[in-house]
Amino acid sequence: MEQYKKTRTTALIFYLILYAVWAFAECVFVPLLEPHLTNISIEIIMEIVLKTLFWFIPAFLIIRKYGDSMYLNKSESAGDMKKAFTYIPMYIFILLFSAFLMIRNYYQNGRLSISPTFHAIDILIAVFIGITEETVFRGVLLNTALKKHSQWIAYAGNALMFLMIHFPIWLREGVFTTYMASFAFLQLIVLSLIFSLTFAKSRSIVVPVILHTYWDLLCFAAA
Repeated sequence: MEQYKKTRTTALIFYLILYAVWAFAECVFVPLLEPHLTNISIEIIMEIVLKTLFWFIPAFLIIRKYGDSMYLNKSESAGDMKKAFTYIPMYIFILLFSAFLMIRNYYQNGRLSISPTFHAIDILIAVFIGITEETVFRGVLLNTALKKHSQWIAYAGNALMFLMIHFPIWLREGVFTTYMASFAFLQLIVLSLIFSLTFAKSRSIVVPVILHTYWDLLCFAAA
């Protein structure tokens, strides 16, 4: 019990610090970079360099130190590739993601098309987003909450935290009010619930990483 309290406190402090750092990066650091760098260069700095430093590495160290007092221990958190690739619901969600975004793309453009801004580097960025964000939100935060809370309470709390981490970029881009008023934010809630559910049921971090990466890749290609 004492070890779990330390784990829970550490996870909460990590999220609060991460939130503050990421809000500063999105609202202060990025505007300073925009006059000097291309959008793709900024994406590489934010999504690959900074997320590795401030998201993945601290989360990895927390799992390494406190993993044995989480829902999935640190050996399971590393992910079982065989278990992941034999988890049938993952393929069902891949098909659903594909259908949803293809239909939306066709509705918006009158045809299926790939964004002219889509580049090969977007594939690498999508992979890093999937790994870093899922390590934090499912590997640490949800994995800690599931140890003592019911699944749906843990899923709901995790979805709220996942939604909130997107607020800084929405504020910087001036779309916060639009997304909230139009209920577009619900898309993130649904995605978080899917990632959380598949993490808990498959008992592998690899599954939500694949799903998250695939979703972002489709979004980049269809934007």
